[in-house]
Amino acid sequence: MLKSFHTIDPEYDTVALLHDFATRLGAESSRWHFVTGVKDSIYKIAQTSYFATAMEDKAEPEGFIHSGAFLLIDKQQRIRGKYDGTKEEDVNRLIADIKRLRRDEK
Repeated sequence: MLKSFHTIDPEYDTVALLHDFATRLGAESSRWHFVTGVKDSIYKIAQTSYFATAMEDKAEPEGFIHSGAFLLIDKQQRIRGKYDGTKEEDVNRLIADIKRLRRDEK
């Protein structure tokens, strides 16, 4: 299954920088796409497709507001869970749910 990582800072995150980031993470290009695009389109995709928050806010330390959300999607492209990647209990629940989903989808 193909997974995507979308930058929230397309002015900084060039294609070359995203490629380097993916390489350093060991992300396989056959499984992961690290993508950039038009800022307003990226934010709209995040809000309408991923149910996440993404927008510029110069008052924030990094200059952006964005959720730490992870969505778990099954093979039928159904959302099976939403998790806050900044909360340990949610990350633990995500890991457990991934294991359960992998067992169920065999």
